[in-house]
Amino acid sequence: MATAQRLLKRQLQTKWDQLLDGLVQQWHPAHAGLFPPSVEYYWSAEETEWATDLLFQSPEALARVYPQFIQRAMTSFGCADVLRFLGRRPTARIHGNFKGEVLTSLKTRPEGVRIKHSLKRNWIKMYDKQGQVLRVETTINDPRDMKSFRVKASDPQGPKSWQRLRKGVSDLHRRAEISEHANQRYLESLAATEIATPLQDVVGKVCAPTQFQGRRVRALQPLSEGDSALLAAVARGEFAINGFRNRDVTTLLYGDAILDLKEAKRRAARTTRLLRLLRAHHLIRKIPKTHRYQLTESGRLTIHSVIAAQRTNVQQLAQLVA
Repeated sequence: MATAQRLLKRQLQTKWDQLLDGLVQQWHPAHAGLFPPSVEYYWSAEETEWATDLLFQSPEALARVYPQFIQRAMTSFGCADVLRFLGRRPTARIHGNFKGEVLTSLKTRPEGVRIKHSLKRNWIKMYDKQGQVLRVETTINDPRDMKSFRVKASDPQGPKSWQRLRKGVSDLHRRAEISEHANQRYLESLAATEIATPLQDVVGKVCAPTQFQGRRVRALQPLSEGDSALLAAVARGEFAINGFRNRDVTTLLYGDAILDLKEAKRRAARTTRLLRLLRAHHLIRKIPKTHRYQLTESGRLTIHSVIAAQRTNVQQLAQLVA
């Protein structure tokens, strides 16, 4: 397995433009006669997939936990409408300029059960493969909302900055990095499915006041209507790939109705304060040089534990107490 992994990782060092240019003579030998030397191909990747496989010791070992993983992915990854997956297509708007659909779907196939979280033409999916492998896979078809730290194409000698991710093979390494991080965040969230630590130990710290940049910050109230909606918003599955922005959370908390400028600014400012509150409790972190945020490892554990507890009925809780 280690040898196979090394071979797969070599893709990250491959100079794809040179490799593909070397194949032109093989499959298009007339190219040199038809075009001057200055005419070159622009190689691009229409779709990329990056998978992370976890091999279990036996099919029985995976079968024992996989139904719980599926249940958690359905109920705790911010896709409540997935409960209507049979014949339904749940839809949500992220912000006023968003024209796509956010979907979570579940399919049962002869080889296993697959769950898929989609945002526009990008998605994360999980399935049991060959009975013994748990696979989490990120697929990118539309990289325009993602960023790459590089120089501008118009100024190759200038400083690097966060630029829009391109479909060209030059950004394949960054695509792989984004996809692998998405897979790892998804798996870390699944790791909280069975927690031996008492809920009080996980959630208790955020229920007490703390300090942020020298100022006192109030305690969170995870079961209150306001804080509960905030936690559910930032934990949505579609944000696992590329994080979330202030306006994403604002739309989820207040809706996307057209407002006057003054009210829109008031809502954005309140969301800024709420995000600062989550940062103070180390539940989210700001992605450097962007306006996006992501859940921290402790944030995923805490928030998903709260969401799971909220979805546990009183009969189940009574049995645990007994």
